[in-house]
Amino acid sequence: MSFLSQLENVIETFLAGGDTPRTTPPHLLLALSGGVDSIVLLHTLSQLSQSRPFTLSAMHVHHGLSPHADTWLQQCAQACLDKQIPFYSQKVQVDLQSGLGVEAAARDARYTALEQVRQQVGADAIVTAHHMQDQAETLLLQLVRGAGVKGLSAMGHWDAERLLLRPLLGVAKAELLQYAAAQQLTWVEDESNADIRYDRNFMRQRAMPVLRERYPQLDQALLRSASHLADAQMLLDTLAQQDLLQCDVREEWLGQSIDISHLHTLGDVRAKNLLRFWFQQRQCRMPNTEQLQDYWKQLSSVKPHRYLHLPLQGQAANHKAYLHHYQGRLYCVAKPAALPNTPLIWQGQQTQIWGDWQVQFKVSKGRGIALARLGISPAAITLNKRYGQPIPLADGIQLLVTPRTGGEVLQPDAKRPRRELKVIFQMLAVPPWQRAFYPVVQVTTTQPTASQTLVALAALAVDEAWRPGRNAYGLEIFLHPL
Repeated sequence: MSFLSQLENVIETFLAGGDTPRTTPPHLLLALSGGVDSIVLLHTLSQLSQSRPFTLSAMHVHHGLSPHADTWLQQCAQACLDKQIPFYSQKVQVDLQSGLGVEAAARDARYTALEQVRQQVGADAIVTAHHMQDQAETLLLQLVRGAGVKGLSAMGHWDAERLLLRPLLGVAKAELLQYAAAQQLTWVEDESNADIRYDRNFMRQRAMPVLRERYPQLDQALLRSASHLADAQMLLDTLAQQDLLQCDVREEWLGQSIDISHLHTLGDVRAKNLLRFWFQQRQCRMPNTEQLQDYWKQLSSVKPHRYLHLPLQGQAANHKAYLHHYQGRLYCVAKPAALPNTPLIWQGQQTQIWGDWQVQFKVSKGRGIALARLGISPAAITLNKRYGQPIPLADGIQLLVTPRTGGEVLQPDAKRPRRELKVIFQMLAVPPWQRAFYPVVQVTTTQPTASQTLVALAALAVDEAWRPGRNAYGLEIFLHPL
């Protein structure tokens, strides 16, 4: 099968995928480095788009790691201009102090930028020019790093989770070079590709040529092995999904939790397989074997009443996640930004932005903070519920949402004394790591005298004196990280 036939087959399979017909042609965003692989893919996809139902754009990520980076950007822009392909670019800052190494840090920055632009332009998939030799190198690199089945399955033609399409995985590098020469295409050469200090370059320049000399069909054989391992990983994921359904999965405010007692009944191997699958679902970076073994050792020995906190690394550099064990459940949660230091003044709207948070103000019957005590008329409530109009507060009254400072007290139950908020958290079984993200609600008045009163703890607890009657309206307050 020719290179063009393989490319067409993969594209046709992608276009035919899905259970529901598309109302508009899918939009593909090509990751264009300017190298021969992506230039060939740009050329062929631009031709296919004239006869196939998809639209094509291209994007170049400027890493700034080479003195020629500006020139590469200009050449990519010109290549797209010549073919009238919409072109996008983004300069990224590679975190060289991340501990991931230059290759991995640059890859993370590249895919983050590509995903951001994909969302901005509404593309259905990011297309990359990975070919057969890239696949073989990836499998061997994962093998020497001691990767498991998932790592050894390398790359697939279609990664539905990350919306990555790789139509050239079955195409040899030699075929791409032959095509580029026949079409008289021009491309850039990255000088860093010759630097064997980088693992992939060492594998490509030194190890693979020796292995191919002994085993001429090496690349095709490794491609088959990666396919077999991908099938095995699919079976492991299916098993993990079934096991996860038995663990009483609950959606939490900042993440998800499972019943750890069922996890313990699975045995070490299935439990760790479930954890890998769960971390992947929660967009956490896959821990290595030693880290996962350490997690499982701690989780296996923790007592039901003990609190356990374990940090996880997110896929993106700014994404932090944590494992928490609390009251017999295991939580995998994202760490949101801290609450702002300055109070939020309610303007009568249904939602307001407060730093990196969205605050929702919901009018509910019999729940929340009594609107009558804020001097709000029934007519204003009706207009808000029917048309979403802002609610005007009475003159001299303000409602503030503000972080806790410590020592605050509230009386949620008229039959019980006032209690500190930390006691209320314990009574409501709010996990410790969530408590810092629940603000207090205060009401300030200027008439007849100036005063400030603590009336609620977000949506968790309202002071008895500020609760609405059963048939009266109140205001509930919820926070959501952006």
